Amino acid sequence: MEANTEPIVYMERVLHEEDLVAQKGLLTLPPEIRQQIYELVVVKSRNTITMLSNAHCFQSEVGATQPALSFVNHQLRREALDVFYANNLFLAEISLREDLESARRWLYAIGEQNVACLRRLALCGWTRLPFGHMTRRQWVRVVLDLKEADIKFDEGESYAEQHPQLIRMVDELKSSFQGLVRSRKGESFDAGSLWWFMEAFHLSCVAY
Repeated sequence: MEANTEPIVYMERVLHEEDLVAQKGLLTLPPEIRQQIYELVVVKSRNTITMLSNAHCFQSEVGATQPALSFVNHQLRREALDVFYANNLFLAEISLREDLESARRWLYAIGEQNVACLRRLALCGWTRLPFGHMTRRQWVRVVLDLKEADIKFDEGESYAEQHPQLIRMVDELKSSFQGLVRSRKGESFDAGSLWWFMEAFHLSCVAY
């Protein structure tokens, strides 16, 4: 005897129709109200992390997966992702080459339109500094404000009081970022330019 699939088909149709009603209900709201809803739904209270390599990142881990709301329809996707990428802090630990490659894949995977929406990007990693006859590991973290063209190093570290090589590393990275800003001539950063600075940060970490 064949199974009766009519109830299943009916329920699927009902769920689909309810979903359409919910979508239309949200899209009929004024843009400023939708904006507030998106901010409540997709903006994280902690750092958003693109990849995970050590305890420093693990303590603030939040996945950088695109929010479920962005898979409902094209309009909701665009509006939700604009808010998602513009308002979260995306953090990449790139001490190792494989970490850098993971960051590169993520950057190119999200696409140029979403890259242009990024505002805050944090890069962190380990470097080594001379310490007597040995070396010591130093954690370095930098936050880029891509809209204000600003670069800040972790305020929890008194870099200027720690080591001359670290001061030089900081100065070189600041100079590289400002040079990158000038080369953009007022245009938004693209994946290629951000990848270039990520690699510069990684090379600075391994060089010292």
